[in-house]
Amino acid sequence: MFHYLELLSCGQAGAPKREILCWQRRAHSHVRGDRMSDLEQTGVLFAESRDNLARAEKIARLGHITFEQATGQCTWSDGACRIMGRPGDDIVPTLDGILELLHADDRAALREHHRQVMAGHEPPHKTLRAVRDGGQLVYIEFWSMPLRDRDGAVVGLFHTLQDTTERRHNEAALARACQQLIEKQYAIDQAVIVGITDVRGTITHVNDMFCRISGYSREELLGNNHRLLVSGTHSKHFFRTMYRRIARGGVWRGEICNRAKNGSLYWVDTTIVPQLGLNGKPVAYSSFRVDITARKMAETKISYMASHDALTGLGNRALLNQKLSEAIERSRLSGKSFAVFLLDLDGFKHINDTLGHAAGDAVLKEIAQRLTSTLPEADFLARLGGDEFAIVQCRQEDQHEAAIALAVRLLEVVAAPFNVDNHDVMMGTSIGIAIGPEDGVVPGDLLQKADLALYEVKANGRNSFCFFDEEMSKDSVARLRLVNEMRAALDRDEFELHYQLVFDVATCRACGVEALARWRHPVAGLMPPDHFIPLAEECALIEPLGAWILERACKDAAVWPEHIKVAINLSAAQFRSGRLLDVILCALVESRLPPERLEFEITESVLLQNAEGNRAVLQQLKNIGVSIVLDDFGTGYSSLSYLTTFPFDKIKIDKSFTQGLTRRADCAAIVASVLTLARGLDIAVTAEGIETHEQFELLKAAGVHQVQGYLFGGPCPLPQLRFSGQHWQGQIIEAA
Repeated sequence: MFHYLELLSCGQAGAPKREILCWQRRAHSHVRGDRMSDLEQTGVLFAESRDNLARAEKIARLGHITFEQATGQCTWSDGACRIMGRPGDDIVPTLDGILELLHADDRAALREHHRQVMAGHEPPHKTLRAVRDGGQLVYIEFWSMPLRDRDGAVVGLFHTLQDTTERRHNEAALARACQQLIEKQYAIDQAVIVGITDVRGTITHVNDMFCRISGYSREELLGNNHRLLVSGTHSKHFFRTMYRRIARGGVWRGEICNRAKNGSLYWVDTTIVPQLGLNGKPVAYSSFRVDITARKMAETKISYMASHDALTGLGNRALLNQKLSEAIERSRLSGKSFAVFLLDLDGFKHINDTLGHAAGDAVLKEIAQRLTSTLPEADFLARLGGDEFAIVQCRQEDQHEAAIALAVRLLEVVAAPFNVDNHDVMMGTSIGIAIGPEDGVVPGDLLQKADLALYEVKANGRNSFCFFDEEMSKDSVARLRLVNEMRAALDRDEFELHYQLVFDVATCRACGVEALARWRHPVAGLMPPDHFIPLAEECALIEPLGAWILERACKDAAVWPEHIKVAINLSAAQFRSGRLLDVILCALVESRLPPERLEFEITESVLLQNAEGNRAVLQQLKNIGVSIVLDDFGTGYSSLSYLTTFPFDKIKIDKSFTQGLTRRADCAAIVASVLTLARGLDIAVTAEGIETHEQFELLKAAGVHQVQGYLFGGPCPLPQLRFSGQHWQGQIIEAA
């Protein structure tokens, strides 16, 4: 046993050559002298083996420790010292020395391991942690085996150590990478439809999402050709282009419509990636798909909404233009004419105003159904908005006669009574007709000429039809031209405001100004409001024009003397949008004009149309301090009733009564009655249109509060407006 342990110690760390010599001397005492040369040779070989073992341990990051039970001493190899990160001189050569280098939580495990090996067992290797100088933690694999003497008794241990720190870190990194890959794969499988085919298109792999969206089981898909999913939506050219790209190793991306097992269609945003072999050619194709069916359905719905009327489901103006372009092209190829009808319902507004918008919508739906059932499939019907419809009549042999026949039929269909909420209502329709290509080869031109024909019908009593004629009333053409010019005039800033002073009779001072719009037309010159305001009301231009007048007048008035009010005329059409109150409030805020210095002049037509809604707007204006004036009083049939239902601040006597004072007794009687009524209701009265001293004297004597007219000065541009001096007051005094 002694020789065996002594021999082992020669290969340990810190075993100097003197130990070899010591071993040689001891061996000499037991061996005959004639064998000394053999022992010396063995020692040399053993030293070489020791060096080779040390080099091998260094390369393999191994080390070993021998433990001699008799002495309790441990011998460390250089490799073991390196693993522990300590020089041999710093290590206590005992079992406790080993334990001190280990992590505190692993020391008990090594003691148990040591005990089992000393008991003759060979437990599996153990992974323990050691702590190097500086606190660095290293992982060490321990392989242990017992050392036995010639009798088989355990006399020591032989521990083989290996530094597995780097491997452990790599394994941990690999485990994290694998986990991330698993999580990504799971995420992909939850969100992406994955399929793999061979180069012939045979399906070799699908994930659950693929099965779920297609409706096929995995067994039904694997081994089948991907053509199983072809929907017939795409052309051969589509697939030919796709196959050509991926066959060359390129990645293809596009949107594909597939057919599920139950026959339904679904859309997928698809990316196909070729898997290339060693020769650079595809050996398989991986496809990654994202379900975009909902998006496609939304796009289809949006496209439909963009080209169809939401209420009736008919085509809208955009689709009408498309159908007209197609009709024009067919006509060019076939030489056949076609007709364009514009229909405007007569009496529809009355239904809306009396029965409500819900009833009006029901009527429009019924009209759409009636017109649709009247037309053959080849013709096209559209709703352009409100109560206006359009028809394109195509491919008739005698288009003019066919258009007459259809127009007569349309008049009959619309004239049939409607039952709405148990009310029988009746309407008519005005129809304008243009014939293409005779009347035009551009959709806009045809619609414009059909609209001119429609206007001609309205001007001549409505509920009829009319064909466009080049000799048609020049007034209609001029009217249309004026509408277009008015639209452009707003952008070109051709409108301006003129102001006419209003005087207080008691003080002979200016107390207000009425804002009057003028259009400085580039050809016709300065146009008064009665030349364009009615047209603006008809063609929906009164709202932007009215907003401009309001903003301009408030800004101008904001710098006038504080006692001067500005009066602005409001049209009934301005109330229809529902935005009038917001426009007024914005103008007041931006101009910083106090509401008390603003007056609105309205006629009874404002209260005739949507009476409750308009009355509510006026009341809100009064609540903030704005004055409301009833203009043209006495010209309407129900003005007196309005004075009792709405608290007006002022009544304005129409100029027709003012100018008839000196010639007609009835005018004088009406003016006197109005003033008596106003005094009883405590409402101020303004007389407009005063042109003579005599008129002024009569009105003053009757008790009029304010006066306005050319006697005191006509409307003038802002730079010519004067509030001080004797000129205006002088005329009043002289008249008095």
